[in-house]
Amino acid sequence: MSYGLYISAEGAMAQEYRMQTISNNIANLETPGFKRELAIQMARHAESIALGEIESDTGCITDIGGGVHTIGTLTEFKQGPIQETKVPSDLAIQGEGWFRVRDMSNNEEFLTRAGNFQVDRNGMFVTEWGHSRFQLLDTDGMPMMVPDANSATWHISDDGVIQDARINSGRTQQIALVNPRDMKQMVKTGENVYRLEGQYDDIAADERPRIREKHLEMSSTNPSTEMIEMIIASRSLEMNVKMMHTQDEATGNLLNRILRVA
Repeated sequence: MSYGLYISAEGAMAQEYRMQTISNNIANLETPGFKRELAIQMARHAESIALGEIESDTGCITDIGGGVHTIGTLTEFKQGPIQETKVPSDLAIQGEGWFRVRDMSNNEEFLTRAGNFQVDRNGMFVTEWGHSRFQLLDTDGMPMMVPDANSATWHISDDGVIQDARINSGRTQQIALVNPRDMKQMVKTGENVYRLEGQYDDIAADERPRIREKHLEMSSTNPSTEMIEMIIASRSLEMNVKMMHTQDEATGNLLNRILRVA
């Protein structure tokens, strides 16, 4: 295989990966708490330079580009737009912070910004993502519960406390809000759920962001930006494929000439 054909093929694969990432962003435009992802790619040296056989910037014939290398994806954790839903159990964090949720099947904890919760028949705040069911946790690590699942008079204050003027349960619960110490240790396990492979800090009372009842934080994906990125990636893929055909034809013509001479 010619070097140019190899470089073009690798470039086509890189653009295909980029398009898949963009497609996933577009597919989750309506997913609450979804965070946009970016395909991270970088130019790399030729193999001889990577192996340490020669140094870079020497100007020799082997000191040429080595194509593009796909590293993976990077999550952009900026806050998405807040949208009113009028559903009492929908919650949005206005500012920095993450909800603590627990997988009810294995008791594993996760973090999320998606606040599309429901109150089940037991009064617990729960949500479903994929095949898993999660509980919203309070500051003590216990499931958040309304005093009476059949009551329609409860509401959640701006500081995340469940209040019901008609019912006094004798216990005040406050929604847990935390901040990861290192965002690089956030591992995506669903479209809007993350496993933290490090430590988090509870947000102090005087620093807690506002929790907006009857609102949801929507996807941080901008459809216009993603469509522009998709067009650029699509055209780059097309150019790489054309280069592959051009180099393949050039190689075929060269072989035909050699065979004719022979």
